[in-house]
Amino acid sequence: MSGSLITRDIKPVYLLASPEPLLARDWLDAARAALREAGFEDILNLQSDAGFDWQELLEEGDMMSLFSQTKCRIVTLASGKPGQQGSKVIQSLCENQVDGNVYIFVTPALDRQSRNSSWYKAIQACGEIVELKPVYDNQLADWLLHRARDKGLSIDSQSAQFLAERTEGNLLAADQELEKLSLRFAGRDAIDFETIEASVAQSARYSHFLLVEACLAGNTGRALRILKSLEAEGYATTQLRWAIQSALEQLDRLKQAQSGGSVGDRIWQELRIWRNKQRLYQLALTRLGASQIERLLQSCATLDRLGKGQQDSEFQGQDWLEIKSLVAGLSGGFGDRI
Repeated sequence: MSGSLITRDIKPVYLLASPEPLLARDWLDAARAALREAGFEDILNLQSDAGFDWQELLEEGDMMSLFSQTKCRIVTLASGKPGQQGSKVIQSLCENQVDGNVYIFVTPALDRQSRNSSWYKAIQACGEIVELKPVYDNQLADWLLHRARDKGLSIDSQSAQFLAERTEGNLLAADQELEKLSLRFAGRDAIDFETIEASVAQSARYSHFLLVEACLAGNTGRALRILKSLEAEGYATTQLRWAIQSALEQLDRLKQAQSGGSVGDRIWQELRIWRNKQRLYQLALTRLGASQIERLLQSCATLDRLGKGQQDSEFQGQDWLEIKSLVAGLSGGFGDRI
């Protein structure tokens, strides 16, 4: 088991497990690129939510694609596990492979029960298990240095440590800070610490950090004001959707832990939610039910499809309207109607 990328030796089934949305996104982006290079054109992202039809996935696997003789289905396991019906379908797909079909199942974590399950062992036997380990606090500064280099940025260790502390271990947030710096200082040989500190301070008035905090706190008015400011500043809906989705996925895991008893220190540590942010998440857990969180995650999936061009917009600006609805739903503005 490793974090290896898809190569020319393409397996029929993959299981991708990572608690870090950014690392999972990077791996999937690289996987799509490798599959397209290998001739795969029919690539779809699916979300195994409450209404997901596993039988349709199985039957569709036997049908010739309208677009290509090869096709890939990327299925995100919304609850982290496929359930009884999903387990049977995954085993069937593994046992009755169809040439040209590739399946990638995505989960945020693998526990002992998952590793001992029949569906996990079926994938292990015919395909590949890919586990992407989290970047721990003592690794984050080095990770930022390498990530900056990949974006054409040259920063020093002090700057990397500053950004690590600023983003509190959130890889997605850290990557977005680097992305803003790369856009602002494109072409510069090196950026000193003072310049980075000033740049971060300048953009700190309103950011996706504050947007998520306002949503978790249930302050709908403030959240929508921040969103309006971010829209005016030219923020991409993709950035905002990832930040909100990350918080929702954490809430989903916390809600599962809550339903199983209590939310202990271990789950907070696994989700890398610092003590100064735990109260915000507790407020959101009190306000939102499991079904509401699931519906909000479905809205994120819609935004993802819109952003990738896999779903046509019904009207201009639909992505921003979806984001506003998502923000209102997470902050509690629309209650059960979201």
